[in-house]
Amino acid sequence: MALKATYEFFIPSIHDDTALACRIYSLPEFYFGGARELEATGDKPWTPKGAIVAHPYTRLGGSYDDPIVLAIVEELMKGGFTVGTFNLRGAGKSKGRCSWTSKPELEDYISFVGFFMYYLSGVYPPVPGSDSFDDCFGLAPVLSGVPSARPPAHLLLSGYSYGAFLTRHLPNVPVLLSRFSKALKTSTQAEIRRRAASLAGITAIDILAQPLHSVPVSRNEGSSSTPTTDDNHELHNGQLDRDRAEIKKAQMQVLQKPFVRREKKDSWPDQEYGADPSDDDYIGRVDVPTPKTHYLLISLLWEPLASILTGFRRLVPDVYEHDEKLVQNTTLVVHGKKDMLIFWEKIAGWGAVCENQSDGRFLLLTVDDAGHFWRERGTLVWLKGLVEAWTRIRMME
Repeated sequence: MALKATYEFFIPSIHDDTALACRIYSLPEFYFGGARELEATGDKPWTPKGAIVAHPYTRLGGSYDDPIVLAIVEELMKGGFTVGTFNLRGAGKSKGRCSWTSKPELEDYISFVGFFMYYLSGVYPPVPGSDSFDDCFGLAPVLSGVPSARPPAHLLLSGYSYGAFLTRHLPNVPVLLSRFSKALKTSTQAEIRRRAASLAGITAIDILAQPLHSVPVSRNEGSSSTPTTDDNHELHNGQLDRDRAEIKKAQMQVLQKPFVRREKKDSWPDQEYGADPSDDDYIGRVDVPTPKTHYLLISLLWEPLASILTGFRRLVPDVYEHDEKLVQNTTLVVHGKKDMLIFWEKIAGWGAVCENQSDGRFLLLTVDDAGHFWRERGTLVWLKGLVEAWTRIRMME
């Protein structure tokens, strides 16, 4: 059965407002089952896990429908991750054209990371006994600017081939998120945050429409009444369901429409604005808690080949200056030894340096029989197993 996305929508790129086609994959039990029971029993606070998978080079047919991308998405979902994918400009349903510099593509990636973190911070499991829509699902922090008390999320930034190349060149996550925390109301960043809040609301509606799982409820001694799934589900019938359906429809329309800035200067506080903007010109400041970040790079394109394809050398003069985040966070780089699109000796040397500096956080692995496209017999199964084991054991240490 083909893997089906939970949500499909568009966001604008902070580079130039190009509409980017995006997907979110999630399982109902991620929000509603075991996570809720952990909260109800007070065993430990629930920590959301999110992952983003970036696709190969657009000019060579790359998109979020790439089979390796989908295989990794499926494996991550099995591990309880909410997974996001997006089409870079010019790929699939995304607008615009693929660039020759990769700077716009990097900004596309940053746009989706910002969206994803604001979305993830707005989606939490229901709190037993609460009737508040915002309180149950953690939407209040996203909409009002009140900081969240929940633990920071695990965020896995990953990519395959060119997607791995872009992932390697992302700025540190705190720096990336700072571009979204304070934004003019008419800016692209503010629109991305609004769309994240809209999708978080839609997710909450979908969760509320599901039959309730069994949750421990304190009762007076001797009481024989026990809430049932059917009793609780009655709460979601009738007018309440119709109201939620209308809200969901309106929010989905927000996520599908194009974004047009009224004036370009309104979007860039660091450029000349004329009169200085007042506090009222900004959307409420929301500092998303910095997640515990991890990196997964599959069949990473090395600098010389990537430069030939994209001209990226014009953007990054020092090919090592952006690797600090990889050695400071849990990172897995995996390649096939038969990959003809990489410079294996250089990558091996680079990996050895990173491993020595990482205190065990950085890991470079090679699959002897695999090529760049993981089509050799048994190699894709091996890759999926490796991702499953690494995310389960090394990421959660």
